[in-house]
Amino acid sequence: MIEPILTPRLKLRPVALSDAEPSARLMSPDIARWTGSWKGRNTAEEVAERIGRVQAMQGQGQVFHQVIERREDGELIGWIAVVVVDASERRGALGYWIGEAYFGQGYIREAAAAIMARAWDVLPVDVIEGVAQTANVASIAVLRGLGMRHRGQRMEFATARGAADLCEIYEIGRPGARP
Repeated sequence: MIEPILTPRLKLRPVALSDAEPSARLMSPDIARWTGSWKGRNTAEEVAERIGRVQAMQGQGQVFHQVIERREDGELIGWIAVVVVDASERRGALGYWIGEAYFGQGYIREAAAAIMARAWDVLPVDVIEGVAQTANVASIAVLRGLGMRHRGQRMEFATARGAADLCEIYEIGRPGARP
């Protein structure tokens, strides 16, 4: 069992089937446009299928996926994960989204720092990258705030939209490892 991660304002815990309906309600097209795999108008059934896939991947050690809740009221406000993207290179990728009502409050930076600190212990990765569309200035600020270094740009395919986006690529190495 994966223990929840507590921060001053947040609780990160494994995603559960009971999160399907509140997650579907929270996700919107304005959030999904910044993600690669969410459509923005997902049904609770679609989200439940996604949760099943996430749980299977987590069981195989391919992802460390959590939902983000506010500690003050237990409200689910988003999702966050580190996914193994290249096992031979020991590379992972940070991904996240948060409901529109929670934008601009520092929740993602707080959650991202916490999940990355734990991901080094639970996933076989030595580098974690963050990818953000060039126009997503809020996510770019989060990645910089986490101490990630800019590594350039590349096109990233968004399965939900069936199109590629030009993205800024950031990365950070395992703490204490030589660059």
